[in-house]
Amino acid sequence: MIIQGNAPIYESIATYFRKMISIGVLKGGDALPSVREVAVSEGINPNTVVRAYGILVDEGLIVSMPKKGYFVTEGNLVHDPEPLRKAIRELLSLGYTKEEISKALSETEESKND
Repeated sequence: MIIQGNAPIYESIATYFRKMISIGVLKGGDALPSVREVAVSEGINPNTVVRAYGILVDEGLIVSMPKKGYFVTEGNLVHDPEPLRKAIRELLSLGYTKEEISKALSETEESKND
């Protein structure tokens, strides 16, 4: 089942496929299930699936090929944001301020570009 949680259905679908791409289940060139397949399996309106796929197209993660379907684009690098959020929560719990974290990030980026 793709749809989970309290997020709007189209966001849940986009999140699901974004995650499948990020963990490598879906790779560049792979076809996504058809709009109809997802709509039938989830018991939802096909327009909801089209909206979700549209988000992924806008993000450059997938491409629509008329009369063929939706396909994962090549060279996607999608990161699951949860480990980063966890690290930030840990830093905040250690007493670092948002400003200190932001400054350290900026300094890290600057040294990376040197």
